Amino acid sequence: MMGTVRTVRTDGNAVATTDSGPLGLLGLLVVLVVADIVVPWSNLTGFYGLVPLLASATGAPVVTVIVGLVAVAASVVSGAWEDFGSGQYVAACVLVAIQAGVAGYVAVTRLRREKELGRALAVADVAQRALLPAVPRAVDGIAFAARYLSAAAETLVGGDLYEVVTTPTGTRMIIGDVKGKGLPAVRLTTVVLGAFREAAVIYPEIERVAEACARAVSREAGPEDFVTALIVDVHPDGMLRMISAGHPPPVLLSGDSASPIQIIDPSPPLGIAEQFTATTGRWDPGDRLLLFTDGLIEARNSERAFFRLDDHLAALTAVTLDAALDGLVSHVHGHVGGNLHDDLALLIAERLPALTARPVERVGTPHDRTAGLV
Repeated sequence: MMGTVRTVRTDGNAVATTDSGPLGLLGLLVVLVVADIVVPWSNLTGFYGLVPLLASATGAPVVTVIVGLVAVAASVVSGAWEDFGSGQYVAACVLVAIQAGVAGYVAVTRLRREKELGRALAVADVAQRALLPAVPRAVDGIAFAARYLSAAAETLVGGDLYEVVTTPTGTRMIIGDVKGKGLPAVRLTTVVLGAFREAAVIYPEIERVAEACARAVSREAGPEDFVTALIVDVHPDGMLRMISAGHPPPVLLSGDSASPIQIIDPSPPLGIAEQFTATTGRWDPGDRLLLFTDGLIEARNSERAFFRLDDHLAALTAVTLDAALDGLVSHVHGHVGGNLHDDLALLIAERLPALTARPVERVGTPHDRTAGLV
């Protein structure tokens, strides 16, 4: 979500199951029958019913019923070499029939639950994709790309977040990391994103945007909950105003150089801090800005060594934004061996030359489900 190959596909209404193992199961039944015939002192008839039970674990109900009927027929035919009509023979046939019936019931119940799970997963998929937004491909002279890697294989979204909002005075970005995991973290993620989307277009000062997000977290978070966040305000002239609430600073990729932007007065996380001070910077056309959550720099390999982001920054400037993030994700996967332990969000932005600035085009964000990743 082996002998038997099964593919479950969800479309919101059903789960289609295909099975390639009935011949193998019937082969097992043949082996039991042959052993029962060849070994005179053996009496394996009662074990024929194990074959449909195995079929019920992976096979479609119709396959399970067919295998069960064949097993019952084989038990009846076994009277040719067993003591036909004896109590032991009758008991074995009844046992196989009961096992076949139970197997059919199990297969039907399993399929029904798979369909219910498929519908639930489809709803969860839609909800999670609505929560994790698409970023604009390009707007106001800035190109964007984003990636989200969930630590849980069954989810697309966890406790990390990002968003890009355009305003009359510029473009605002947020990336954040909610303390904790699971549904409480997802709930707090929705609170932060909702507060940011509203405040980003209401308040001209980035400090007030951060304060609005902090108030929202304080209202909804538990006593030990908080959210680290980096909020960036991009002005049309290339000026950057940034607030770090306990979050790693962004990395400025300019030409052949790459270095974190020094946040002059970082604040505690949202939910703890109430007032914030912005740091001012600049970026030129062609410069890129990489925002990330700590799932990137805290990703560990089997030897507990952290992922070295500095070793991969140079490669982020020579390719497209999507290729840059795909390459970085590939390096993270290689470092951790595919087993991440924290969610990871990546957001990269590039200031375009004025003549290449394009209108807003929001695109879906690729996802990577890797159990144990960010």
